[in-house]
Amino acid sequence: MAINPNEYPNTIETGLKANKNFTKFYFRFKHEKSTFKGIIDYTSKTWDKRTRVANAKEELIKRKKEHQNSVDSDATVDHIVELYMATLPDTAYKQSRLSYYKRKVSPKIGKVKAKTILPKRLQEMVNKNIQDGDSPKTAKQAIEILSPSFKIARANRILMHNPCEDVKIKIPSSKKIVVNATERLTMIYKAILKLYSKDSFYRSFFLLALQGRRKGEIINLRWEHISFEYDYYFLPKTKNDEEQKIYLPPNVKEAFEEFKKESGWVFESPIIPGQRISDAKKQTAKLKKELGDWFTMHYTRNVMVSAMAEQGIDAIYMSGALGHNDPTTITKYLTMNYLQGSKIASDLIHKVQ
Repeated sequence: MAINPNEYPNTIETGLKANKNFTKFYFRFKHEKSTFKGIIDYTSKTWDKRTRVANAKEELIKRKKEHQNSVDSDATVDHIVELYMATLPDTAYKQSRLSYYKRKVSPKIGKVKAKTILPKRLQEMVNKNIQDGDSPKTAKQAIEILSPSFKIARANRILMHNPCEDVKIKIPSSKKIVVNATERLTMIYKAILKLYSKDSFYRSFFLLALQGRRKGEIINLRWEHISFEYDYYFLPKTKNDEEQKIYLPPNVKEAFEEFKKESGWVFESPIIPGQRISDAKKQTAKLKKELGDWFTMHYTRNVMVSAMAEQGIDAIYMSGALGHNDPTTITKYLTMNYLQGSKIASDLIHKVQ
């Protein structure tokens, strides 16, 4: 029903008027170019006039504060994710998360106003992705990209809360216990040399993996990042967004020198000149056939660190070999020695030849 201002002739204060017997109050105020108005009805109250006026004033103050603290934004979830992605360096981690978002999240909530998203809706989306075949760890990627996006949106007053904080995902332990790690390290090393004795390209590729490098770190390596004179190479874009200096093992250096170039991708695509390879699935399958179904490229990291542990090597160096910057609670304040850790890993490989 439309409000008739003429029914409220008694001015209480700016923006607040009362009817003839002060039982109903009409308010009107502006906030950020928008006008808000309404009725405060105390006709059912047994209060006296002074109490009704006092409560009407307090109610007006309350409503003004609610609108001042509210967010009037039409920003969609796609928009706030775009804001977040713009803050990240162009790493494999960023591309992986963005790919998952575009495939599994954006089609479901991307066009929805961010301020309307509730935890229940996100929880249902994650649960549905798991039901459709995603592992809990994979499905968690949705929250790993949405949560920082909502935080940035909140900081910029696009919305007032982060619904991701109340979404629960139980991740089963995926830690792989490697038994007889030194023996398996030897098996992998010998299989690499056997299969790629005449292929320096993939020999160096898998020797780097055995040293503890992630696939993304390997395929993104450039010749400009390698110091053949001082036996190290740089990883400018790592998972923890940190430049790392890694020891260049003699066996990898020897393989590199067989197809060395002045610049460009080390692992350049043989099909598309100037482009790097995207993976090594076919070659990994060859090693799996040689070694057994237990072998995966990422598993070499577990083998390496477990073998180092069997040799009694300090955790600080194990973490350095794998490129971690937070080894344990006890040692998290220590300076990570990536160069020394990776050199120790390389020396261990040579001991098992």
